[in-house]
Amino acid sequence: MSFDTSGRSTAPPIVPIQFVNIEITPLASGKYSVVMQATRLDEEELEFVGQDLTHQHVETLDDALAIIRENVVSLQTQSQL
Repeated sequence: MSFDTSGRSTAPPIVPIQFVNIEITPLASGKYSVVMQATRLDEEELEFVGQDLTHQHVETLDDALAIIRENVVSLQTQSQL
């Protein structure tokens, strides 16, 4: 079965899909563990690729949120390029 689209000679570009997983875990020492991971679509291979963004131990929840903000801004900057 063929599928023809009028007025378009090439397929539309594939938009990369990105999922972000954020974990904040309290530790026995009273600190917090912050882990951020992203899953991106490799446009050439058409497969999902996992990427660790950060894994840090911090003193307070405010510090954890600051790390998350920094990484989210970084992701937004990369997606605009």
